[in-house]
Amino acid sequence: MGTIFSKTLTKFRKEAGSPTAYRFYHDNGGGPVLKMTYGKYLRMEQGGILPVPERLQKLIVALRLDFGGPQAYELITSWLKTKAGEDAYTHILAPALSSRQGTPVLVPASPCPDGTHSLTAEQFRLMLSSFDTYKCALVLNNDTGAWSAAELAAALKIKKPAAERSLKLLTKAGLARKAGKGLYRSLLSGKTLEYPQLPVGHPVKEKLDGYVGKLETSGSLLYQRDGVIRADAAKLRGFFPFLEANLSSARGCAVTGKTERSAFFSVTGKVLRLLDF
Repeated sequence: MGTIFSKTLTKFRKEAGSPTAYRFYHDNGGGPVLKMTYGKYLRMEQGGILPVPERLQKLIVALRLDFGGPQAYELITSWLKTKAGEDAYTHILAPALSSRQGTPVLVPASPCPDGTHSLTAEQFRLMLSSFDTYKCALVLNNDTGAWSAAELAAALKIKKPAAERSLKLLTKAGLARKAGKGLYRSLLSGKTLEYPQLPVGHPVKEKLDGYVGKLETSGSLLYQRDGVIRADAAKLRGFFPFLEANLSSARGCAVTGKTERSAFFSVTGKVLRLLDF
C-alpha cells in the first residue's frame, strides 16, 4: 500500500533513471555509501520503515536532488508527513516551517494601549457558554463604564434574565466584577483578548466561528475588497504577516467610550485556497 514518503521516494528514484530499487541501490554504491542494507532500502520503498535523518540526507544526494530545490523539499515534506501524520503536519509543522520561508518587513501596527490578556481555557469556555454571554463579554470588554443587566439586555436586544446569567458567568470567569448595586464592569476593559490556540475543527473554535458568523450576518457591509490570484502557496505565506499587521493596526481606531458614530465593527482577513492548478 505504501506511505506518502515511500511513494515520493519511488517517484524520484524512477525520475533519476533507475527503473528498479535494486538498480538504484547498487548503482549508488550500495551499503558502503548509503549506510543501509538493500533489504532496508526496499522496505523504505514499500512503506515499511522510514530512514533516519542522516540516511534521508544520503538518499537526497543519491537521487541527485538540490537540497534547496522543490524536489528535495517535496521529499523532506513527505518524510515529515509520514513521520508525524498528515493532520499534525498540516496544523503544527507546516505553519511553523512556512513562517520561516523569508521574513518580510512588516508595516508598523498600532499596539493596543492597554496591552493584551491571554484567556485561560476555562475563561474562554465560560465566555462562549452561550451566544448571549459572548455578546455581553464583547460589550463589557470594549467599554469602561458600568452596566446593569437591563442596560445590556436593551443594547444587545436579549432578555434580561439572559443578561443576568451572562454577567454572573463572566464574573465567575474573572472577566468582570461588581461595580455597585446591580452594576458590573469589565476587568479587562480595552485590552486585546488573546484566545487559546485551537486546531481547525476543534468544537470550541467552531463555536466561536459560529458566534462571529452570526454577528457578521446581522451586520451591514461598510467596505469590501476581494481578489482572486494564482500564486505559489509557499510564497503567499510570506504575505500573511503583512495581513496580520494591517489587521492589528485597526486596534488604533478602537475606543472604549461612546461617541456619535461608535459601533462594533468586524474586521476580517481571509485567504482561501480555491483550486490547485
